[in-house]
Amino acid sequence: MSRGRQYIQFEGYFAENVLGVFRVIRGFADLRDLAAVSVPYEMAEHDTQACRVVGHQRELNEKHALDIKNYLEQSDNRFLPEVVLSCRVPVLPIDQDQRMVAAMDEPPGFVIGVQDDERTPVSIKRRYSSKTTRIQTIRMARQDLDQIKEDKLIRRIDGNHRLALAEQLQDDPTVPTKFIAPFCLILLGDGGNEADDYAESLIFHTINNTALPLESEHGLRLLLGQDSAYDMTPENEFNYSPELYLTRLLSTKLQGLPQPARERFSERPLTVLWEAARNLIAVDETIVDSRGALEAFADDLFAGLSDILVRLTVNHPSLCKTHSFLELAARIWRETTGAHEDRVSQSVQTLNSIGRWLGSEGITGLLNPVSPAQQLLNTFRAAQNRIPRKVFLARWYPPADAPKDGFNKANLRLEQLRQTLDNFQRTYGILLELIDMGTEEGGTFPIHQKMYEAIAGSEIIICDLTGHRPNVYVEAGYALKHHEQNRLIYLFEPQDSGDRVPFDLNTFKYVQISQAAEIHGKLTPEIKAILEDAGAVLEREIS
Repeated sequence: MSRGRQYIQFEGYFAENVLGVFRVIRGFADLRDLAAVSVPYEMAEHDTQACRVVGHQRELNEKHALDIKNYLEQSDNRFLPEVVLSCRVPVLPIDQDQRMVAAMDEPPGFVIGVQDDERTPVSIKRRYSSKTTRIQTIRMARQDLDQIKEDKLIRRIDGNHRLALAEQLQDDPTVPTKFIAPFCLILLGDGGNEADDYAESLIFHTINNTALPLESEHGLRLLLGQDSAYDMTPENEFNYSPELYLTRLLSTKLQGLPQPARERFSERPLTVLWEAARNLIAVDETIVDSRGALEAFADDLFAGLSDILVRLTVNHPSLCKTHSFLELAARIWRETTGAHEDRVSQSVQTLNSIGRWLGSEGITGLLNPVSPAQQLLNTFRAAQNRIPRKVFLARWYPPADAPKDGFNKANLRLEQLRQTLDNFQRTYGILLELIDMGTEEGGTFPIHQKMYEAIAGSEIIICDLTGHRPNVYVEAGYALKHHEQNRLIYLFEPQDSGDRVPFDLNTFKYVQISQAAEIHGKLTPEIKAILEDAGAVLEREIS
């Protein structure tokens, strides 16, 4: 291994048919040299073919790369697994007699080394002419490094974060071998060989996804975005992973939809399809009894989901875009019976009910992938946002000469109501806005549109039935239609011993007072109950 000014050179041991497939050179080299000669081939969309990708490497996590650099420079117990690179330089096999061997003439175990064909700036040669020595030398002129990187002749398969900042590592005179690490150079065909591009992607995928199931959009796109000429056969893929095969089936159907329809499946379609496929198979394993059964299941499911989405997005577009909507809809679809249209109607009816419930509670985000703690926090905050803030007062404005001192008593009740609501802000920090639009004096008058809107837009309704005004009763009835029963409070101050409300209020929040001064003591517990039922935490504020 050499870190000369003009050349970068390192050596390794050659092996043929590793795992029965690849030629590799394994050895040790300075991480700075490995970084200087290699590039990450980041995955991107194909230039001309839809649903195809080129490259394989994921986006760099700069913090992770910096953490590795700091670890290499500062840790006293440095250790790294081997960096895996692919070499996209044509090489010729060499036999024991230093002769080049045609591919058709290679008997197993006969090849003991390789040599580049001298068409690229990457030199790969045997170090010794011995019939038993398999040491190879890889050498590159520093003046050629820009071209080597531009042509992507040496690509990073595993170890991109280890190499990302390696060229910035500082020399340590006391430990000259401080950054020596193992490498594995896989010898593949030239850069234009698509079969070897696919081999690169598979190696990357195997290294990065064997510890955990396929759950990332990147990993799924990498497998499903390859040239179909190199895919597994349907039967082999079904046998390898029914979940992956179902994902591919649904993905293929999804790609056949118009763009607006595809967007209804959320921003991470392959991940959504994969998770739905995995969970649906876990629920009903009979659908994977055979490839034909799984394909029939996919056809039925996607036909239903397509129609469901068209009808549901009219009322609940945000629900349709949540992460787990597809699985939710698929589970509901599986529970329906009857003809196709009947099943679609049943599914839409159920999902509409769920959408209204989630939307009214402000917790549609429950279907998105967050940690349980974050989900609880989001739900709590949504509940806090639903705490009542507006209080609508339906009452009569008596004239100044109203009998039995009606005018003054009405003003006293209004003032006590205001003080009661103000006390909630002083005591608990909850601001309750009083909406007092009043009713007209005289006979029955039509309630104007703004009154209806104010009633519908308020969360607590207080109906002062004192005086038995017809318009107040109309407003109370309208409020009862648009609000939960426990959000309505009926207030009544009898004008004499025979004055009563002309209907049964036993099942409602009914507060009867003999004078306005009683409002604070009697109304406060009722409003507190409404706020606490909505999720408010009523703790006294510390001044």
